[in-house]
Amino acid sequence: MIGALGLAIAHARANWGRSLVLCVCLGVVIGLPLVTRVIVADFGAAMRSRAATVPLVVGAKGSRFDLVFNALHFRASDLGPLSTGAFAEIDGEDGVFGVPIHARYTARGAPVVGSSFDYVELRGLRVREGRMLAALGEALIGSRASARLGVGAGGEIPTDQVRSYDITAPPSLMLSVVGVLEPTGTPDDDAVFVDLETSWVIEGIAHGHEAAAAVIDPGKLIGRSEEHVALSGAVVEYQRITDENVASFHIHGERDDLPLSAALLFPDSDKTRTIVAERINATPDLQAVEPAVVIDDLIAFVVRLRTLIDAVAVALGAVTLALLGLIAILSYRARMEEMATLREIGASVGVVRGVFWMEFGLLLAGGIVLASIGAAMAMSFGDALYGFVL
Repeated sequence: MIGALGLAIAHARANWGRSLVLCVCLGVVIGLPLVTRVIVADFGAAMRSRAATVPLVVGAKGSRFDLVFNALHFRASDLGPLSTGAFAEIDGEDGVFGVPIHARYTARGAPVVGSSFDYVELRGLRVREGRMLAALGEALIGSRASARLGVGAGGEIPTDQVRSYDITAPPSLMLSVVGVLEPTGTPDDDAVFVDLETSWVIEGIAHGHEAAAAVIDPGKLIGRSEEHVALSGAVVEYQRITDENVASFHIHGERDDLPLSAALLFPDSDKTRTIVAERINATPDLQAVEPAVVIDDLIAFVVRLRTLIDAVAVALGAVTLALLGLIAILSYRARMEEMATLREIGASVGVVRGVFWMEFGLLLAGGIVLASIGAAMAMSFGDALYGFVL
């Protein structure tokens, strides 16, 4: 058998191109279902782990998947806003603790998340470089976002304008990055965090400009009285918040009407959770969902897709095996003289057959190695893939 193995290796090396193609084909057949299972398992574990930390998510009625992905993964959503007044009412109930989330805008592609300091404590976020938020216009940046954008503590990052050619849209705001967060392996690593007031400045609900009483340019005035000054749209809003102009920033409208995208709720018991969820879902404009249930439904759908991929892999495997059989038959016929020579120099029938089986074993081993490498890479880059997709 050692002689048969040596002949098989020599033949595979002499026909390395064909051997490589067959190894790759076998690697794909073996690796495709293996890699998909690894990826689905990693994604499922990561998503379930994050969802399990939040009992309830509340937001405007609509897609429950959009709501959960906006609140937990900061993905864009078409859902309507949750008013701060409605959030305050829910947060004020006995046995309920709430954390507001405003995740409607981006900065150089990274989601900008406005929240309270409670979110930092909830997620256990720690500053690796710089300091925590202390003033309007300051931002903390996640570790992956910092590396991807090349922005660290002491740097600046502009928010993205949603409607670039709409002159009525709020201008881009330059955020001052005061800290870089330690990596957590979650979507927090890809986000930029600000306080709620800063997120409302980004949305254009709050803004700063020169003092109305100091405006004397007629082109910037609509009217003036002893008690009131009406400014026109010609007044330029500040696009960077500094120590000199921070006092000029103010909010237009009632505070209870200010928008949030969602809120994380933490009832003190299962009974409280059920009562709060039922009461919220009975309202015409709001919904409360359990993230763990929503994610389980999503993973179940993904598993069904994985089953389809497995079926494709089986069909591909059958085609590959048929191709290998055809190649083996053609190779045997083409090597009849070689086999006859082996018999003439004393090789047994078992050795001759062993050469073919050894060649097939080498190809199969090569395919298994390639499939294992693919699975290992999927496991190694699991966090990066999770952050990229979600």
